[in-house]
Amino acid sequence: MRVGLDLTALMEQATGVDRYLLALLEGLAAVDRENRYLVFINREDRERLPPLPRNFEVARASTRQRPVRLGWQQVGLPVVGAARRLDVVHSPSFILPVADRRTRHLLSVHDLTSFSHPRLHEPLRRSWPYKAAVRASVRLAQCISVPTEAVRHELLRRFARLDPARVRVIPYGVSGRFRPEAVERAPAIRRRLGLGSPYLLFVGTIQPRKNLELLLEAYRRLVVGQAIAEDLVIAGKPGWDYERVMTLARTPPLAERVHLLGYVDDRLLPGLYAGARAVVYPSLEEGFGFPPLEAMACGVPVVSTSTPALAENLAGAAELAPADRPEAVASAIARVVGDERLRERLRRDGLALSDRFRWEDVARQTIGCYRELARAG
Repeated sequence: MRVGLDLTALMEQATGVDRYLLALLEGLAAVDRENRYLVFINREDRERLPPLPRNFEVARASTRQRPVRLGWQQVGLPVVGAARRLDVVHSPSFILPVADRRTRHLLSVHDLTSFSHPRLHEPLRRSWPYKAAVRASVRLAQCISVPTEAVRHELLRRFARLDPARVRVIPYGVSGRFRPEAVERAPAIRRRLGLGSPYLLFVGTIQPRKNLELLLEAYRRLVVGQAIAEDLVIAGKPGWDYERVMTLARTPPLAERVHLLGYVDDRLLPGLYAGARAVVYPSLEEGFGFPPLEAMACGVPVVSTSTPALAENLAGAAELAPADRPEAVASAIARVVGDERLRERLRRDGLALSDRFRWEDVARQTIGCYRELARAG
C-alpha cells in the first residue's frame, strides 16, 4: 500500500493530539516494513520525528500558520496524493480534505467536546466553519477511528445516518518512557523544577475543559481543614480562558501551596509523575485522557472524574468522583493520600491496566484499517 499520513496538525508544545500523532508514527515505523508511507509535516517540525525506516518518506508540506496549513491540507494534499498515487490518506486530527473524492480516507476523531461542551472551547473550535468542516469530514471518510467506546457512542448519536461499521474503536497507547523506574529520576526532576516533596500533581493544558477551578476548590477545602500536607503542582501551558485559574491559585490559602510550572517538556514528565503522591485529573470531558494512564504506568495512584471516557479507561484502577462535586473530589484525594492499603492496590491495578495500552497495538489496528480501505478502493 501507499499511505499518506498528514501530521501538519502538530503544535509546537505537545498536547494529547500531538502525542497521538507522533506516537502513532513511531508505532507504525516499529511494526511495518512492508507498506510505503508518505509523511506530511510542517517545515518547523522535521526534527521532532523519530528515526524512520526506508519505507517512510517525509515531505515538508506546509508551515504551522493555520491559514497556510489548512489551505495546504484542503488543496495541496489532494494534488500530491493523486500525483503519488496514494491508496489511503490518514487525516489524524478531525478534518480531512473535503473536496478529495478520489482517495480513500481514514479520519481520526479524538473527541466531540467542541460539540457536546462548546462553551469550554476557544471561539475557533466552537465556530460554525470548524464544526462544518468536522461534519463534512465525518460524512466523507470511509473509515473513522476513535479512542474509546464513549466517543463512538457520541459520534453515532450526533451523526444518526453514519454507518456504525465505519467507526472503529482503537484505544491509544502509553509510551514506554512511563514506567516505575522513573522514580529514580524524581529527586533530580524535583530539584530542577524547584519542587519539594511530596505533592499532588495535575498535568494538562490550563483551560476550562480541564475543570481546574473545581480542583482548586477541592484542594482549598483540604487545606482549610488541615487534611492534607501535600502541595498541589499544576504542570501545563496556559490555554484558552486560563486567567481565572491563575487568579484562584494566587489567592489565600492557596497562594503558598499551589505551584504553576507552565509547560513541562515530555522528557521530564516521567520523573515528575513518579515524584507525586497522587495524580489528580478533574476533567469535565475527555476523548481518551493520557495523563492518568501515564501516571499509572509510573506506579502513581490516580484520582479522576467519572466522565464517560475516563470511567471507561480507568474504572477499577483509580478513585473516581463526579466532575461537578468538589467535596467528592476532596474526599477521594484524602483517601488516596491517607490510606496506604488503598494506595498499594491502586498502584498495582494501575500498572496492570496501563500495560494494556500499547502503541504497537494501535499501529497494527490502524494498518488493518488502511488495508480494508485499500482493498475496497
